[in-house]
Amino acid sequence: MSTPFLNISSALDQKLLSLGSDPIAWQNVSFVPTSAEVYLRPTNLAGATRQAGLGNNGIDEYTGIYQVDVFATAGNGRNSAEAKADAVANHFKRGTDLVYNDVTVRLGNVSRTSGTTEEDRFVISVSINYMAHVAPR
Repeated sequence: MSTPFLNISSALDQKLLSLGSDPIAWQNVSFVPTSAEVYLRPTNLAGATRQAGLGNNGIDEYTGIYQVDVFATAGNGRNSAEAKADAVANHFKRGTDLVYNDVTVRLGNVSRTSGTTEEDRFVISVSINYMAHVAPR
């Protein structure tokens, strides 16, 4: 069974896990942060899949954005969120290849927001562009 979306997400998630010990709010998993901790929330925003090779057996190109939201306590300045957002951006270096179950994910450009306040949290979003070439389904 072909699982390119799962393999791409898993490759990106494994890279995030290797960043360190900050708590991560994974999708569809119960998570309650403490009031003072900085935590991360990843979301894989998969884009359109397109045929990148000729013929019925041509490879498919998967693109998307892996967004990592950095949450820090609101009202305490930007420093902790800025430092963590920079660490995330540096960790997902452009040109890096991630491999999971024989699927190679190439990391592209990284960008980030200036930050917003949501309830009791200050949030900076880091966006990591990626692409993967996968055998057709």
